[in-house]
Amino acid sequence: MSSDFSSFQFDHDVFSHYARNIIQEYHDGIEPMLPAPMFTAFKARLNLLLADDITGKGVGIVGGGVGGLYAAMMLQSLGIDYEILEATKEVGGRLYTYRFDKKPGGHEYFDVGAMRFPETPMMKRTFHLFELLKNKNKISQIEYKFRSPNSTLLYNTILKQNGAPLEPTVWNYPFPEKLPEKYQRKTVPELVNYVVDPFVKALAKDIQTGGSEGWKMMMNYDKYSTRAYMLLEPTDPSLDPEGLLPYPSYLIDFLETFDKSTGWYDNAFTETVLEQMAFAWPLSTPGSEDIKWWCLDGGSQTLAYAMQEDLKNGQGGLKLNTDFHVSSIVLSDDETEVEVKSTRNQTKKYTHVITTTTLSCLRVMDLDRAKLDPAQCIALRELQYGAATKIGIQFKSQWWTDKNPQVKMPFGPIHGGQSYTDRSVRTVVYPSYGESSGEPSRVLMVNYAWTNDAVRLTGLISSSDPEARNVLKDLVFRDLIAIHNLDPKEGYKFLEDQFVDWYPFSWVTASNTLGAYAFFGPGQFKNVYRYLTIPAAKGRLYFAGEAISPRHAWVVGALSASWRAVHQIICATYPEKKEDFYRLW
Repeated sequence: MSSDFSSFQFDHDVFSHYARNIIQEYHDGIEPMLPAPMFTAFKARLNLLLADDITGKGVGIVGGGVGGLYAAMMLQSLGIDYEILEATKEVGGRLYTYRFDKKPGGHEYFDVGAMRFPETPMMKRTFHLFELLKNKNKISQIEYKFRSPNSTLLYNTILKQNGAPLEPTVWNYPFPEKLPEKYQRKTVPELVNYVVDPFVKALAKDIQTGGSEGWKMMMNYDKYSTRAYMLLEPTDPSLDPEGLLPYPSYLIDFLETFDKSTGWYDNAFTETVLEQMAFAWPLSTPGSEDIKWWCLDGGSQTLAYAMQEDLKNGQGGLKLNTDFHVSSIVLSDDETEVEVKSTRNQTKKYTHVITTTTLSCLRVMDLDRAKLDPAQCIALRELQYGAATKIGIQFKSQWWTDKNPQVKMPFGPIHGGQSYTDRSVRTVVYPSYGESSGEPSRVLMVNYAWTNDAVRLTGLISSSDPEARNVLKDLVFRDLIAIHNLDPKEGYKFLEDQFVDWYPFSWVTASNTLGAYAFFGPGQFKNVYRYLTIPAAKGRLYFAGEAISPRHAWVVGALSASWRAVHQIICATYPEKKEDFYRLW
């Protein structure tokens, strides 16, 4: 395999800057925190002081998602033997596309996992991977329509066209007391940006200057949740120039309803700041026209298939074991190799192992003899994962585009974009693919929910009780009727007649993920996450996956974590390959 990544310039990548600062702070501060014997053990691994690869058994990769495949591509390009161990029957992981037609081609599908890619400097590694595979005619990008002018907002039973002012007074929100005048003419984005912008700008300045003042400021508040920070009266006047803080708790509830999802603000304030930067960089409004959004023709899982095909054609070919459920990871008695065992008593032996599976799944495995440090075991237990649900319905027609004369959308035909509501489905996502090909998709993502909103639907989604499915379908139909202003009786009959098939899915109960994506609590970035950025098993077991990256829930997070793990292996055992590694990747 050949690739030209010599021009990689991850300028303005605050996430990488953030991760480097976390790890550097950890390395600088760990000595006074640990007893001498434990520090000596940590120092050996931090410096990656390993003997040569005397067993010649290469690198085992646990997980055949995008992170595992990317690690394999990097290793293959350097002539290092690898093998992927994947629990399911095919590659992809959380790059999961469900097809209603069960055949390639056409657009009767929806992405149950990753579905859209903003073209920003922070996502450069993803787009370099796209370019590599596009040059080999393996994937095709389609513009993703983040917004549609005719989609809707439905909150507090009030229906408005998307783009309507998000001012508290417009939505008749039931505040327990009169909202102070200073907030009444402020929109939701203005009030949220007021809180996060000082940190966003400070971190951006760090990237431009190479400094760390913004980073230090962020770390001073890493211990707070978003809600707790909004309830805080900052001692630094630069963080509250208009004297708006602290916000009333009922205003914070209102902001969370429109800005994110139920319970989001109870997680780390750092997550909210970084999410803002991921969606809006350079600094702009999330989803603004300044940012180009893309999806992949055929669904995001085509990226995993393309990477698999690239490995097949590369040096040594594809080395993939599917249906391999890892049950334990063990460091050998002589500490020269790692043994990976399956639930079917298969045993594989490697010089190094990279785990790209979720931390939830990793904790299910028997790691008692992998020689993790207590801090790493605590991190595996404590680091939080978010919940997410999606429900796709295949209809007989693309009725939301006004192509069916039986219904009419309240503000005109909807092409792409999203509608938002405080009802149970929370977000409806309209397909961005198929229209230019003359085969528009008839699949509507009727639910996309996170955090507590997703948890509350999970019981219905995951139940095998037919009555639970009936309740779920009834709920979805009622919400669709309200969101699109259909007649309650006739609209229900219409949707029943249009219904062809559906696929509800919750990542909470998916046995091979046990969660959707990492979503840390207050202080976990600074105090817990960093323990998993160093190897275990005497420097032979490496943690990767999007959780071991500040770029949670994004493909680029998985890619970056795999890059770090492979880089650590190169430095430890194959230092002669460092120059090629930097040139290629």
